[in-house]
Amino acid sequence: MKIDALSEKLILYFVLLGLGAIAIVSAVAFYSTREALMSRTFDQLTSLRLVKKNQIDQFYADRVRDITMLAAIQTFSPSPIPSGDGKIDGRFRLPGQYFTAYYILGSNRVIEKGCLSDTSGSMAPVIMEHIISKLRSQLKSQSVVLCDMLLDGQSGKPFQLIATTLRGLKKNKNDTPDILVLAISTDAINAIMLNNDPLSGLGLSGETYLVGSDFTMRSASRFQPNSMLKTIVKTPPVTQAMLNRTGTVTTSDYRDIPVLSSYGTIGGSSLNWAILAEIDLKEAMIPIYETRSRIMLLSLILILIFFTFVLIISRRITKPLIRLRNAAVNLGKGDYDVDLPVETRDEIGALTASFNLMARQIKEKTTELQRERFGRIRSVFDGEEMERQRLSRELHDGIGQSLIAIKLRLENLLYQDGKDVRNSIQELRNYFDQIIDEVRRISNNLMPSVLEVFSIPIAFRNLFSETEEHSGLRIHFEAKGNFDDLDKKIKTYIYRLTQEALNNIVKHAEAHNVMVNLTRHADHLTLVIRDDGKGFSPETVGKEGGNGIHNMRERASLLQGQIEINSAPGAGTEITLNVPIITTYVKNQDFPRG
Repeated sequence: MKIDALSEKLILYFVLLGLGAIAIVSAVAFYSTREALMSRTFDQLTSLRLVKKNQIDQFYADRVRDITMLAAIQTFSPSPIPSGDGKIDGRFRLPGQYFTAYYILGSNRVIEKGCLSDTSGSMAPVIMEHIISKLRSQLKSQSVVLCDMLLDGQSGKPFQLIATTLRGLKKNKNDTPDILVLAISTDAINAIMLNNDPLSGLGLSGETYLVGSDFTMRSASRFQPNSMLKTIVKTPPVTQAMLNRTGTVTTSDYRDIPVLSSYGTIGGSSLNWAILAEIDLKEAMIPIYETRSRIMLLSLILILIFFTFVLIISRRITKPLIRLRNAAVNLGKGDYDVDLPVETRDEIGALTASFNLMARQIKEKTTELQRERFGRIRSVFDGEEMERQRLSRELHDGIGQSLIAIKLRLENLLYQDGKDVRNSIQELRNYFDQIIDEVRRISNNLMPSVLEVFSIPIAFRNLFSETEEHSGLRIHFEAKGNFDDLDKKIKTYIYRLTQEALNNIVKHAEAHNVMVNLTRHADHLTLVIRDDGKGFSPETVGKEGGNGIHNMRERASLLQGQIEINSAPGAGTEITLNVPIITTYVKNQDFPRG
């Protein structure tokens, strides 16, 4: 049978436990770090969006202020006014970084226009009549109108208009006032929104841009040229911003690239624009991937350290156990000289000490069993030898002498008369009867046939009668209960044990009376033999020779019974035997309780 090493199991279990713990900690650390970095990135994008939003709002607030001031200070000079940079701006001094052209609108047409690059106004974007009508309608309720971006039909470039009323140009109060219109530079808007600096917080892939209500871009894209009013951006963040909502989300941008997006609306003006700050998810995840790599490297180092630690600990745990296993194997092979060192004070140390104690006890018990085995063998041989000697004496002294006497009588028959021969034959007949009785007696001693025919009380009475006849003892016997169902083995062993006890009493006790009580209970049998002899000291049993008591104990153990011998010098001896009885059939009879 294959044995799985305990050290391998410990290493496997601890490594799996360590891997699980490290994996859980690493996963929690990674996802916590990921959430923190994602949250920080979203916060950074939201901060940039709010900054850009404030800049755009401020930009348009400044343009409203500019056109209001220009409308208030216009001079209506018939000749052009030189600008600060030496160019002619027509009637107005236009800030070139914010405006590209101006228009004065009559009731239904442009009556005057000009731009920085062309004083005649031929390069200014073309304003359609419907735009004039729309502006005049809106100026009835607003002092300044800011239009959405338009696409110039001539140049194909985007432009944006801001308009106000020139009330000072009316000749009478019934005249329709003219309108001052300025074209806002989209480059100024792109200068605010477009940022290619990697250190600005948007990295290499981030950008901020504006989207109109028609889902086209209102500022230039960092990645697509000519994107204003041409690139369609209909993404979930834009849709949410058009509903006047703000927030952050992971989504795909107008290029269908996964991005982190912060969205909102442009407030403080009449424009319905969305403003977005976005960065590619891949770039935003770079710190997270670096963190993951560091966590994996640290986890690998921890696993190696943990494996080394577990290897050392498992060997320290299993080394004494391996010694115990090897010692147990040697103990099973018969090597009882085991004394393992106790190196620790824990359970393994206690187990080692207990093993050493067990090994010593096994050695002692084994030695004791060997002595007992030798004693049993010696008792068997001694018993056989004593039985041979007894048979030899009985055959020699009894049957042998009778046969010699018969032989001599037969020889005398040769010299006797007929009448004397008849008398001698009658005597020989009596001799033969005596020999037959002697043979029967010897046979009964070897194996009492009365046990097979009659119950054990009858066998006991025969035994006690013969003992009284040859020893002079007075034996008082009492039997209680039913003994018919006893096993032959039980009857024989009890008979031999009683026979052994009587022989010891006859030889050593110097007793006059013996009391024998045999009682059958429901599940056991009790035999009590008590004499009034000189007694003995139980401590001296076995030291002075003799095997009688030893033989009785052996027979009791073979019956799985218990024998108790109580004696003291001058106080007689009492032998009590209790034998369990297991029978398949017990007659309906009330047994004495005892």
